[in-house]
Amino acid sequence: MNANLLSLAQEALGGDFSKLAGQFLGESQGSTQSALTSLLPAVLGGIAQKGATTNGATSLLSLINGANLDVNSLGNIAGLFGGGGAGVSGLLKAGTSSLVPALFGDKSGALVNALSSASGIKSSSATNLIAMVVPLILTFLKKFIGDKGLNASSLASLLSSQGPSLQGALDSRITGALGFASPAAFLGGLGGQAADAAKRGGAALASGAGAAASTAAAATAATKSGVMRWLPWLIGAAVLLFLWNMFSGKPAPAPAPKVSAPAPAPMPPAVAVSLPAKVYFDVGAAAVGADGGKTIAAVADMVKKDNLKVAITGYTDKTGDVAKNEELAKSRATAVRDALKAAGVAEGNLEMKPPLFVEVGAGGSDAEARRVEINKQ
Repeated sequence: MNANLLSLAQEALGGDFSKLAGQFLGESQGSTQSALTSLLPAVLGGIAQKGATTNGATSLLSLINGANLDVNSLGNIAGLFGGGGAGVSGLLKAGTSSLVPALFGDKSGALVNALSSASGIKSSSATNLIAMVVPLILTFLKKFIGDKGLNASSLASLLSSQGPSLQGALDSRITGALGFASPAAFLGGLGGQAADAAKRGGAALASGAGAAASTAAAATAATKSGVMRWLPWLIGAAVLLFLWNMFSGKPAPAPAPKVSAPAPAPMPPAVAVSLPAKVYFDVGAAAVGADGGKTIAAVADMVKKDNLKVAITGYTDKTGDVAKNEELAKSRATAVRDALKAAGVAEGNLEMKPPLFVEVGAGGSDAEARRVEINKQ
């Protein structure tokens, strides 16, 4: 079956989805649409990766059928956001608790940061948008499967054919956050351009290997021929040299000293942290950086190992509008909390300790104030 799932999913969500989602998240329609443009191909690509084989499609069907996904909701997207967003709350709960981790695993936190950076929306908004979109796309797929009467085999065939439609739509910043060097690498297990390129590379490699093997065989044959021709003379020379050394009293040459292989370089030490731990941010930013990610990973290991309960407090520097600083402090604390959850820390071990913007700009320099502190409760 040939079907462009990306195009069909965009139609199923409708043209007003970015506006409605933006209003719910407190983001502009343009920024929300930019985030959706990057997110939808990544979600469908992740789904296609998991279901491109019959066994994978069987597991995917179990996930879809096991989740509480109402296919009728796709006919009334605006209704999901009505009544204070009660319908969206159900999506967020399903996405956060099971569906997003099932699709992206420990890369969920990195995906949040990449989507926030790529689109300009807050990290907390990126977290909620992902948790909202993943269940919706799986609901769309559930309806499509039911309408077309697909089984595991035909679903695997459909998903493995999505490479061409996703190839040009993927954002390299998003696929990089998911651990792939390029969009083509992200789609490497699917059909289409990425798989064709891989096949061409494999054929070239096989051809080169065959040529190298032929050359090596010819060289080996030539070497053997030359050695056999000179072998009697070599043996005779070795015997004469042995007799000469024996009767002349010259010692036989000492064997060459053994050269030991260099010891492997030591692994770099893990980041050492203690509580309270601090995660620093750039000016005006709420996305966790590389150094902050290392600190969070080390804290997550400590919390899981000792089953600690920790409190998270966000800060900003003292420059700019106070209200915006307060919101930025909250966003930073939320980003750290979400990253800890993505690293496997149970939500019950985390507390967003108010006030999140206490002592704005205090405690030394502005750079020191742009932080989130993780303290033991």
